[in-house]
Amino acid sequence: MVIANPLLGSWEFVEGKYAVEQGYVTAKAPELTSVKLITATHFNYITQKNGQFHYAGGGQYTLKNQQFVETFAYGNIESLLGKTMAFDYKIEGDLWHHSLTENGKLVEAEVWRKID
Repeated sequence: MVIANPLLGSWEFVEGKYAVEQGYVTAKAPELTSVKLITATHFNYITQKNGQFHYAGGGQYTLKNQQFVETFAYGNIESLLGKTMAFDYKIEGDLWHHSLTENGKLVEAEVWRKID
């Protein structure tokens, strides 16, 4: 039995929390805007900060054990190229919550809103 993929479609960034050396930083729309597109096999996104290009990237992904497992294949963040990351995720209404924990520490947590 194949389960429908709840992540297919277009998503807009709502807010995020990211680990830095001194603790955490947060980001919210509209200062940071991003659209993420999810197909059956690939993800990609482009992000602007205060109206200027900031990040872009993407690659292949799989869904496994309530995790979105992405392999970063292209983009302008060199440290992520070739890296595979497993995000825990949940869908609540039109919101996609996902978080990445490494070695027991929260690395990032984001909320995205479905736009199609």
